[in-house]
Amino acid sequence: MKLTDEMKEALSIIGGGGAVVHLTTCSADGKPNTVAERFVGVFKDEYIVIADMFAQKTRVNLFENPIGVITIAHPVKGRTWAFRGPTTILQEGLPPDYEFHGAVAKEVLDEWGNWAEKEPPSEVPPDIKPPRLVQRGVIIMKVEECYSYKPEEAGKKIL
Repeated sequence: MKLTDEMKEALSIIGGGGAVVHLTTCSADGKPNTVAERFVGVFKDEYIVIADMFAQKTRVNLFENPIGVITIAHPVKGRTWAFRGPTTILQEGLPPDYEFHGAVAKEVLDEWGNWAEKEPPSEVPPDIKPPRLVQRGVIIMKVEECYSYKPEEAGKKIL
């Protein structure tokens, strides 16, 4: 599934780190975990990427159950979507030709592996800004489905 230009724009809102989205994963025994993520981008029109900096429970869940849901809401502009698909973490040390649903690890990491250099997080308030950003890898979702959750379209499959 290819993301529309409107979706790509919404996922990369200007502000030094992308949109705030929520990534939900689920453990093998059905316990969900949702985290707000700030460093979000798009890779090759069909993948959503998120910097993996602090997502311990997400990491554990993805090893047990490799499906994720990413939600974004901007009700004023009508951007209320849930993206669903296989999700994993790509990190340095993988074989360069390692593929995840058509995305080659080296290509993804070459583009998104150093987020702080690509998009410095200047909007993070000084009192909570870490002394050093430590990115362990990239969480990547191959978008297979997209649903709207506007009240008048609730549950409607978009793509």
